[in-house]
Amino acid sequence: MGFFDTLAKVGSALVEQAQKDQARKMKEYSGKAVSAGKPEPKIGGKTLREWEGSWQYLGTLDSANLSHLSGSVGLYRAKLRGEIVYIGRAVEYSNGGLRKRLSDYTRESDSSRKHTSGQLMNEHASQLSIDILITGSNPEAVDAAKQLEQYFIGTYRPAWNKMFK
Repeated sequence: MGFFDTLAKVGSALVEQAQKDQARKMKEYSGKAVSAGKPEPKIGGKTLREWEGSWQYLGTLDSANLSHLSGSVGLYRAKLRGEIVYIGRAVEYSNGGLRKRLSDYTRESDSSRKHTSGQLMNEHASQLSIDILITGSNPEAVDAAKQLEQYFIGTYRPAWNKMFK
């Protein structure tokens, strides 16, 4: 194994551990607030529990209707045979939002397939069930999506997110 392969593995392990730690800290902080009688901390105006219950099923990646998602910022999660394999975010609300990000995986160009996870999303497009979590359509929604992405990746540890990009 070469130096850069070793460096990539170490980097990937550090990122994964940071995501796990972030998710654990968010859960602990939320739990402590509730047990102390304080309100749960919120991201984008909702608690982590409320966000968890807000996922919406969209359909399979290759045939989902994405037209209504043009200006929407948020997260998407891909499930293969019921297992969450990838969690991603779309934060460009002025450039197509979730519609553009998800359609990138199925279009002719390979713009979203430069990384292993994007290649896998494309290869399995007809088998992937997609759920979305819309955080809004403004800069605050982008911040919420970034925080939630870290939380959900750390919580579920999807296999395709663990691959070093």
